[in-house]
Amino acid sequence: MAAARLRPSFQTAAEVTTAPKLVRLSKGATAPGLVCFPSLVAISGPREYARFAAGFRGRRDVSVLPEPGFGKGELLPASVDAVVEMQAEAALRCAGEKPFVLVGRSSGGWIAQAVAGWLEARGSAPSAVVLLDTYLPRSEALPWIQTNLSGKMFDREKMFGVVDEGRLTAMGGYLRLFSDWAPTPIDVPILTVKAEESFPGSGEGADEESAWGAVLTRIDVPGDHFTMMEDFAGVAAETVLNWLAENV
Repeated sequence: MAAARLRPSFQTAAEVTTAPKLVRLSKGATAPGLVCFPSLVAISGPREYARFAAGFRGRRDVSVLPEPGFGKGELLPASVDAVVEMQAEAALRCAGEKPFVLVGRSSGGWIAQAVAGWLEARGSAPSAVVLLDTYLPRSEALPWIQTNLSGKMFDREKMFGVVDEGRLTAMGGYLRLFSDWAPTPIDVPILTVKAEESFPGSGEGADEESAWGAVLTRIDVPGDHFTMMEDFAGVAAETVLNWLAENV
């Protein structure tokens, strides 16, 4: 977190000249399509959604918008508002004139919810928001995830590539920015998909869940924080597809 303060940053979306590239993982004719945000950890990226997106092929569009700062030469955001503005504008460009759903995995859910709020306030709200095992920044679940699953994250470095100082400082920078962030409730429907395998007492209470928005549905799926998007990614995808078909 301290090292991240030394990196060049941007205050507004207009200052970003080198932005992460949109990655399309699935195409389909059914609307709305999905615009996804990766988590904010060192191994984050579009590949987090690879197995999940496979369940949507031929059915719905799935695109991923990586957060800035993890790639070489990319600026880090100087504030939460800066990255939210940038990703909100990118989501609108990605969707074009079509309806869309915002999806965030883990800490990427903070970006998805905040972007939805930014768009909602400007009359361009998404059709829905999907949070994939996302907890509030000060949730009691986060220390457990960090201490018990950090080893699993670095085990995946072999699959996802080398974790260098740029990616580590990007993670630190984002965690610093969101350390005192709390969501502003939104009005669009929210689906929160939770991993069944967690530690006792990790579930958010009604007050915590209502912090995300007024209309929230929770569905539990097999796996832990990682495997729900790996070994059980097909189940998670089908869960989201069924909910969208019934509610959006």
